[in-house]
Amino acid sequence: EPGAFDLLGDAGTAETAFHIYTSAVGALYEALPEKLTKNSMEKLYYEIELPLCRVLAEMEYAGVKADQMALISFGNMLQSRIEAAQQTIFSFAGREFNINSTKQLGEVLFDELCLPAGKKTKSGYSTNADVLELKGKHPIIEAILDYRAMTKLKSTYADGLVKQIADDGRIHTTFQNMVTATGRLSSTDPNLQNIPIRTELGSEIRRMFVPSDGCVFVDADYSQIELRVLAHIADDKTMQEAFRSGFDIHT
Repeated sequence: EPGAFDLLGDAGTAETAFHIYTSAVGALYEALPEKLTKNSMEKLYYEIELPLCRVLAEMEYAGVKADQMALISFGNMLQSRIEAAQQTIFSFAGREFNINSTKQLGEVLFDELCLPAGKKTKSGYSTNADVLELKGKHPIIEAILDYRAMTKLKSTYADGLVKQIADDGRIHTTFQNMVTATGRLSSTDPNLQNIPIRTELGSEIRRMFVPSDGCVFVDADYSQIELRVLAHIADDKTMQEAFRSGFDIHT
């Protein structure tokens, strides 16, 4: 229950917290099995979701090894490039200003450099989508986009991941199996599923995750899983045969 631990004050101990959690689980056990039966979800819960919890817990406990020094070095390199991009932006603008300020950036782009502006609101110009649309109209735009990309990489990944490395040199994320609407796993604190891959610089972040000695990383993915499930549920013989024969299902 929200706020339950606030009532404990200084008396709150790990043992007390454990009793609160077990009491909550006990209360839920009284109500939930009946709902599982009513919704025909017993097989799903007992044979899939519950065993999965142990697997995910073991994965979280194991964590993934991260090269801390490589991350720090990468962050330092990004900082140098951020500062260079910043000076380039100031050079094109003809003055220094706060690049992260929407108001100040809007004034530079649309009032001083007279670039075509989008809709202006009470707080000033929009500098998110509008900046992307201005790509190629002035060299300052490329510098701004580079600046934003590198500051994002540095704050979220280079610096952010370093802070998440535990004493064992590994990052222990939390896997959520009951959050996404589609039923797929999600990863939080940190999110290890959105590590960049589309840009060369962003994909460097992935090199910072390293296997333990004597181990390798395995990259596996389902092939057209939704269509395969469809072929099974619909019992479509043509689709099933296409998959069995290795034909291109889209063709």
